[in-house]
Amino acid sequence: MELKKLLNYLILFSGAILILIGIIFVFMYVWEGIIIRIGSPDQSLIFWYLPIFFIGIIGIMGGVAMLVYGLNRIKNLTK
Repeated sequence: MELKKLLNYLILFSGAILILIGIIFVFMYVWEGIIIRIGSPDQSLIFWYLPIFFIGIIGIMGGVAMLVYGLNRIKNLTK
């Protein structure tokens, strides 16, 4: 019983870390790819940094899914 509880909290913690990493990647894209490049004649990095943005979005979505899954498991464990 304790192992299941520990696993649920590990899923929650992993989901929160994944969301944080995703937010950092999205912020990195916005800052490095868009804000710093304002006024620069070469705007190609807005396109070439898109994988960083998509990694961040996928990380946020995966983290939210893990949080929801972990919360559902905790709720079902307490019933």
